[in-house]
Amino acid sequence: MDLYHNPIPFFTHWVMHNDYLHEPFVIIDVGVQGGPHPRWEYLGNRAHIYGFDPISEVIESLNKSKGLNQLYRAIALGNEDGERQFKVTQNAYESSFYSSNTDTGTQGGIALGPRTVEVRRLDTLFAAGEMPPVDYIKLDCEGFEPEVIRGARNYLTRSNILCVTTETNFGVSPVYLRTPFVDICEMVSEHRLLVFDLNAVRTARPSYVAARRRRPWPEPDLMRDSPRLHIGQPTTFDFVFCRDFVAEAIGSHNFVTLPGASLAPTADKLIKSMINFELHGLMDCAVDLAEHFRATLSPRFDVDEAIAHLIGPPPNPRITADVTECIRMIEALRTRLRHTEAELERAEQRVKELFRWRSLRVLRRGLAKVPVLGPSLRFAKRTVRASFQQLRQYTNLQR
Repeated sequence: MDLYHNPIPFFTHWVMHNDYLHEPFVIIDVGVQGGPHPRWEYLGNRAHIYGFDPISEVIESLNKSKGLNQLYRAIALGNEDGERQFKVTQNAYESSFYSSNTDTGTQGGIALGPRTVEVRRLDTLFAAGEMPPVDYIKLDCEGFEPEVIRGARNYLTRSNILCVTTETNFGVSPVYLRTPFVDICEMVSEHRLLVFDLNAVRTARPSYVAARRRRPWPEPDLMRDSPRLHIGQPTTFDFVFCRDFVAEAIGSHNFVTLPGASLAPTADKLIKSMINFELHGLMDCAVDLAEHFRATLSPRFDVDEAIAHLIGPPPNPRITADVTECIRMIEALRTRLRHTEAELERAEQRVKELFRWRSLRVLRRGLAKVPVLGPSLRFAKRTVRASFQQLRQYTNLQR
């Protein structure tokens, strides 16, 4: 599961090529295992990435291949400055402070089981001068996301942050009686961050999966059946929370203003917000910013040209499980069509060759009746006409 990724961001390419962005785009990746998202490669050296993960082996691996303006630290982020026990599971991506897993040994060079890790608050790191103001935070820390946000309240207030993306769910537990999503939404809304997009993973109940295994579905008929429905309750979500500078300008009274908050949309903030929208497939929001803040952006670039780069057709749809099944069936139909067209082309070639061979035989049979010595024109015409009549009769019989 992943949020929408725009592989052809024309506006972003245009901005980077012409150096219209004059300051870094600062990204914090919390739970950076696997490395930063490829979308940040489009920003070149303007992307400054700070990655955090409590699994030291992950950070060691990333540091061996890190790029320009990338900094990785083997600490956990949360709402405390100290140490906590962290459990590394066989699937390292599911490692968590809340895991009850008892895995031991090693997996992929990572030691499994409990370990004590350092925990820091982003507010503390910012106050110590270890972090610059941030534009974008990605959270994927297996249920610990609300704690990270709680430990970053002042940091987010002072940063004039543009976007937070987070993995979360709507499940209740002794830790999150109102669900972790409610906690996250309430906290980020203080920083004027609203839901702009989401993606979800559906998980079917085990009893249903077992029953399906006993009675599997037949393969769908490409010419008769609709794509199969992906069954299951949405369990894990990715949310995109963004600033809406247009809505803030029109109705600022609808938004919270925290003491000491930095809220002004500078030209660079607007350009970074437009880039972020485009990279997440929200080009309409980027165009809205360009139109509303035309006066602010015009000294930096041609606003109409910027809009032109944002209104082209997107290269692909949002990929959900249902869309994936539709695309699979479409590709299967296209493959069948290509095979059918190839067969038709071969059959057409055979018919042409047969037709050409039969035509020569008919004409030769007619011309053989012509005397060798100077046939009359009238007789030649009659002979050719008769030959074509024989050819037409043959063609009708073939039909």
